[in-house]
Amino acid sequence: QHISSLYLIMSGSSSNFQEGSFQVESANCQYSDNAILSDYVYETTMVDGNVVKPVQTKMQFQTERQVPKTGVMLIGLGGNNGCTCVAGALANKLGLTWETKEGTQKANYWGSLMMSSTVKLGNDVRNGGQAIYTPLHNMLPMVNPNEIVWGGWDINSTNLADAMKRSKVLDYDLQKKLYPHMKDIKPLPSVYFPDFIASNQDARADNVLTGTKQEQMEQLQKDIRDFKKNNGLDKVILLWTANTERFASIEEGVNDTAENLLQSIENGEPEISASTV
Repeated sequence: QHISSLYLIMSGSSSNFQEGSFQVESANCQYSDNAILSDYVYETTMVDGNVVKPVQTKMQFQTERQVPKTGVMLIGLGGNNGCTCVAGALANKLGLTWETKEGTQKANYWGSLMMSSTVKLGNDVRNGGQAIYTPLHNMLPMVNPNEIVWGGWDINSTNLADAMKRSKVLDYDLQKKLYPHMKDIKPLPSVYFPDFIASNQDARADNVLTGTKQEQMEQLQKDIRDFKKNNGLDKVILLWTANTERFASIEEGVNDTAENLLQSIENGEPEISASTV
């Protein structure tokens, strides 16, 4: 239903679909050379017994107008989620097509909220008040996923092409076309604390950092700095795609404040998980 609705909007006349850039004229929105500033009033209602009181909170949002060159580092890069995410982005960037039992398939971003959803922008004053729609990614300056630089860590050293084959998620023909583009992407050594994840991961943990928790944290920080510098990036985003960890207790004096947490990492406290580091 979502795809059909989007198709109807996009296949209609040009008067009801705004794909290019636009500018808002409002006292609540200002443009500078570097940013868009927008004022917003969040309204809610507080109830105290039989007294109901509307409450307003004033907010201001700032959005950079220059889209930064962005890298994404995945923790668990070689897992099913990590390698499939990178494979999907590369398939779209390369415009790949492949054969399935249903016929020829072309890479697309259906299922991506940002890339395939539309938003009602308003009504067209020049064309009888027809509704105007625009892609969600057109609402503000946003990073195109085709331009993302990918990297990350994994406790297993398998390159992403073989990790993709191992995960058995993608169609075989697509795997063949992606293989040469993914075989040279290899995960960086990752943090491995066996107490926090399932024991069946032990056999594949051949790409792990050594040293104290403090030393491992410092290596991760260096990895991020190197990744940013080597790829000429403005920003780096870290996303967790690795195994689910067991619950980590919040202990007073250990991990209840940022200051205590950093001290606990330096002290090698056992209740500091890999995801925390």
